[in-house]
Order: sequence, then structure tokens, then C-alpha cells
Amino acid sequence: MDAETPIADAVMSIAHRIEPRGLALPSGRRLTPREILVLHEVSVAPGVTATRIARSLDLQRSNVSALLHGLERESLLVPVPATEGRGAGFALTEQALSEVALVRAHRAERLRSASDDLLREVAALTEVLSGLSDAIGRSSTVD
Repeated sequence: MDAETPIADAVMSIAHRIEPRGLALPSGRRLTPREILVLHEVSVAPGVTATRIARSLDLQRSNVSALLHGLERESLLVPVPATEGRGAGFALTEQALSEVALVRAHRAERLRSASDDLLREVAALTEVLSGLSDAIGRSSTVD
């Protein structure tokens, strides 16, 4: 087994345990897992384009565009100038900021079940894990 396989397995296991499989919101709306992923991408990179999100999430651009426009119709996204390249970028509305905060709170709550010592050890790796995420995102391609 190569060195990357156990890392990938651990990351997937953690993601599966903390990522909501859809999330019911106080408004009664339910976010789907893909909507949650798209909102996350926009929250960390306002002005991001559909192409960049598709590349980052390894999804078809047409599917991402449909998700983006649906979230825009729901008043969760607004079009803004793209931060890189051409085309429209997207940013979160105030309502979406609240909903993303609920998703993040849900994830944090799931992590709180681990011991404080273990969480401190993992917190020390946050910058490294973010760098890994960025590197993987840059190397992803959309088929």
C-alpha cells in the first residue's frame, strides 16, 4: 500500500462523519449535500466561478451551474464579478451566510465528540491540511 492511501482513507472517514447528509434549516428548507459543498466553496472564495467550483469539487460544470442558479433563485447567492478569469462569480447573501454558519456549527459539534487532547493535536495540523486541500483542488480536472 502506498503512503497516500491511509491518509485518503482517514480524510474520507472524517468527512463522512462530520459532513451533514443534507441539513434541515430553521426556515424549513433543507440543503442538499451538493448545495452544502457549493455554498462552502463560495464562502471560502467569494467571486468564484462555476468552472472553478466544478474543478474543485470534481463535478460537471453544467451540474454546478444548475446548482448555482438554483441557489441564486433561493436568494442564497448573488452574481458578482469573477475573482479570476472571465464570467460571473458568485457571493453569499446574508441569508446564506447564516445558513453556512449553521453548517459549520454542525460540523464543529460533530468534532467535539473527540477528546480535547486529540483535537489540540489535529488543530496543529490545520494549516497543513488546508495546504493539502488547496493542492488537491489545483490538480483536479473536470471530465
